[in-house]
Amino acid sequence: MKDYTSSLWGNKGVRITVIALLAAMAAVSLIQGIRNAAEFSQDFQWDAVKAFTMRINPYDESLDPSGVLDAYGFEDVYLQMEANQFPSLLVLLIPYTFLAPLTARYIWIVSNLVFTAGIIVLLGKTFLKTAKRDVFAAFMLLMIAGTPYRNQLGVGQHSLFAFFFFLLAVWFDEKEDRRVSFAGTVVCLFICYFKYTLTVPLCLYFIYKRRYARIAVSVLLHIMLTVISAWWLNDSVINMIIKPLKVSGALAGEGCLDFGVVLNGSKAAYVLAFAVLAVLFVLAFRLGENNENDYISVLTLWSLIITYHRIYDFFIIVIVLAFFLTKERSIYYKAGYGAVLAAVFFVLRLFSESPGSKLATGILYYVFTLAVTTTVIKEGVKSKTECKGAV
Repeated sequence: MKDYTSSLWGNKGVRITVIALLAAMAAVSLIQGIRNAAEFSQDFQWDAVKAFTMRINPYDESLDPSGVLDAYGFEDVYLQMEANQFPSLLVLLIPYTFLAPLTARYIWIVSNLVFTAGIIVLLGKTFLKTAKRDVFAAFMLLMIAGTPYRNQLGVGQHSLFAFFFFLLAVWFDEKEDRRVSFAGTVVCLFICYFKYTLTVPLCLYFIYKRRYARIAVSVLLHIMLTVISAWWLNDSVINMIIKPLKVSGALAGEGCLDFGVVLNGSKAAYVLAFAVLAVLFVLAFRLGENNENDYISVLTLWSLIITYHRIYDFFIIVIVLAFFLTKERSIYYKAGYGAVLAAVFFVLRLFSESPGSKLATGILYYVFTLAVTTTVIKEGVKSKTECKGAV
């Protein structure tokens, strides 16, 4: 099949038209996202963090409310408490609790806008640094124009926060000054685990880069904070792990395209997720040295489906553009990626995430993910073998 995409994009008029259209759509999406965030931001978890600072167990109040928090009127602003983050992660949001509930919401909106700008800058300095300027601009505008980003901003979710610090960790990791690189990477990894269902799979990238000490120290910091949190809440360390998982476990079958949805919340979804993670872990040691872009593309695609994720987390699939920067890909890959982007960013919203639209989008997504993964394994393992042979 002839590839018409390059020739079309090579037309200056087409490029200007597409970018102008995406800019207009991004502006509308951004404004609506801010409006929604100002009214809702129900996933911010300010209430859970505030309860934590008051030495009231937010997990117990989420699982079986005692009414002790009713007098504070938290639900007037944040509806219902759902403390599904580990205590060492809730600690990261404590600075926001020094503000009144509504003020904190507005500051969180501003924070997410800053994280958005940071994500764009960091993508341009890391995985997408070889993309042409017009292509990069188009993809960043597409990200903001899509439903996932708008919903992410509107519900006050934490993926922008976590993804920004993951990219910042990647940026620090590439610094020449070893002390600055180590310290910066550790701190950013420590923070990026806030949305662990998203960033822990992505952090396999640091296993691929053989940054074992950096990962170990960042995890150790969370272990230490978990122990301190258990003392602070007068609970056991085990409960500091089990209780957040109980809160989040109630949502296991309510995602968008993930294994939990496909398997109707069955425990088999966890087994399958573990198996995929194991394969991705092994793959980190099997790929050649110059497969960063391909590996992060694979990690991104799988990270969104192996555990619970709603549509608002899918804005990160713009990073899969990196797969197309390593070498020239056939029209089939480009068409597949385009179809996935269109379905996830616009079609699902157009059909209100109806069962039919989710089924069609899911099929597209899984087929594309498997195709990219298979190609990366074949090309990456082959390149490593050839490098060994050359030595």
